[in-house]
Amino acid sequence: MKQKTNWVQNPTKTQLIISLMVYLNSVVIMFAAMTDFFTEPLDLKVNMVLVFLNIAVTFTMIKVVRNYFANLKNSKQ
Repeated sequence: MKQKTNWVQNPTKTQLIISLMVYLNSVVIMFAAMTDFFTEPLDLKVNMVLVFLNIAVTFTMIKVVRNYFANLKNSKQ
């Protein structure tokens, strides 16, 4: 049986670009919501859930980018 591949393990260039755009937009919106549109300082104790969410999404995006370039390197060999 053929094993299914997902977009995190084998992202295409289009999927990488779209996911990076969504990631950057969401991080900016979350930081804007945490700081009341940059008029108040960042209070980490109040917004710990959003901080952990940002960290988790950042690690996921690093994994996607790393997998894209690893797959690109392997396909050229």
